[in-house]
Amino acid sequence: MRRIFGMTMVAVSLSVVVACGRIPPAETTAPAPSGSSTRSTPASPSVTTSPPATSAKPVEPRTSPTPQPSPEAVDCRQAKCIALTYDDGPDPTLTPKLLSALNKRDAKATFFVLGQLVHAHPEVVKQIQASGSEIGNHSWDHSSLPQLSDAGVKSQLKRTNAAIESATGDRPQLARPPYGANTKRTDRIHRQQRLSEIFWDVDTLDWRYANTDRLVRYVLANAGRNKIILMHDIHQSTVAAAPAIIKGLQAKGYTLATVSDIYPKLRPGGHYPEFQ
Repeated sequence: MRRIFGMTMVAVSLSVVVACGRIPPAETTAPAPSGSSTRSTPASPSVTTSPPATSAKPVEPRTSPTPQPSPEAVDCRQAKCIALTYDDGPDPTLTPKLLSALNKRDAKATFFVLGQLVHAHPEVVKQIQASGSEIGNHSWDHSSLPQLSDAGVKSQLKRTNAAIESATGDRPQLARPPYGANTKRTDRIHRQQRLSEIFWDVDTLDWRYANTDRLVRYVLANAGRNKIILMHDIHQSTVAAAPAIIKGLQAKGYTLATVSDIYPKLRPGGHYPEFQ
């Protein structure tokens, strides 16, 4: 694989421990090749306009124009995109600071959140949604999913989906398994829950080094078109690095996009990027 394996243990207010990085679970197997079926998106509500009360002649119906993409939409087939992703939040103090840094530069990111922290801080999740960034499922309490029963895996995913939907009104379509640990069995359960599994191209190991300058240098040196960068918005050093990372990437011509911008056709249960 092209990802770096590693883990750490980080305390959070509502969990005994939180850890991130990738560990090789005993039953991990290579996934089937990813497909590319189009994700369904909610249809825009139709608006009915009433004709004038009086008219000198009948009003001819107008043909509705072909819907056009939002001016904020990013076509990563044309733009030089990169996705910053942040795990293990939301943090009530650090995540809003990170959102402020993104908003100042008109940049977006993808946040893989823990259900128990979403439940504790729904207002922060609403801020992520309002900023135009993306929200994904990172389990309820950062348990290693292969070590759980089928019912346990389903509970981790379903409870987090419900917490995100309660906070934002939208059900997530992306998930990142804690530690990047997956098996054919957990892949099947993600598919049943209509979740695409998102891994990464660059593991910054920000949790290990907790060094702002190193993190900036590492991200800029390892950036690449359509790459997914792994970081954590629960570390002060990581959030402090965000302004320089964002400015540096944009100076290199990158558009800071969401994972779904880079992979607009996600298959539930599929892996993105594919394992190498």
